[in-house]
Amino acid sequence: MKSTFTELLPLAAVIAISPVPVLAVIMMLLTERERANPLAFLAGWVCILTVLVAAALLSGVDSVSTTPSRTVAIAFVVVAFVLLALAIHEWRLRPKHGEPHKIEPWMKFLHTVTPPRAFALGVGLVIIAVKDLLSALQAGAVIHGDSLALGQTIAAAVFFIAFSSILIITPIAVAAAFGERSLPTLHRWREWLERHGRLVLACLFGLIALLLLLQGLSVLF
Repeated sequence: MKSTFTELLPLAAVIAISPVPVLAVIMMLLTERERANPLAFLAGWVCILTVLVAAALLSGVDSVSTTPSRTVAIAFVVVAFVLLALAIHEWRLRPKHGEPHKIEPWMKFLHTVTPPRAFALGVGLVIIAVKDLLSALQAGAVIHGDSLALGQTIAAAVFFIAFSSILIITPIAVAAAFGERSLPTLHRWREWLERHGRLVLACLFGLIALLLLLQGLSVLF
């Protein structure tokens, strides 16, 4: 059981360290629907992660081997270069020192979003982020491959989903606990993410690309 949690932790971290959904929740907390929208977003996020983990569990596919086939290794290398391209793209779009950060169009959309759309946004952000989609499927495969008892399987899945959502849950919990007193903190978090979100994504894409490239090349050569 402990080894399962150890395997799930980095997969959950890949999903958790995503500035876009965290920024989306913080922006929602600063709008008129500061309670309904973030909770709807979180519900959509948790639902799609649950579906993906359950799908991998029920499919009966074990986790990816540490020594993949040549075909899988080639796929790893291709995905690595795609992620490197995305990392360079995000790096180039980051605000330069002293340059004001611009408000993205999707951020303006959050000011008028309704709870059903917030729910759909929570689902959509997991699906369109390939790293999140693959991490959730891999987590389900890891849990299945460890052949745990039913209770342990549920506990492992809950652990993965909870840790994957920790940075989304945190601002919601802070707002619920401190009410209007949390507004200065939420504004500071929002400003930091608006300025450094692309840098975080660039580093994350680069790290994942490096790991995939090393694993793929170790098999090919």
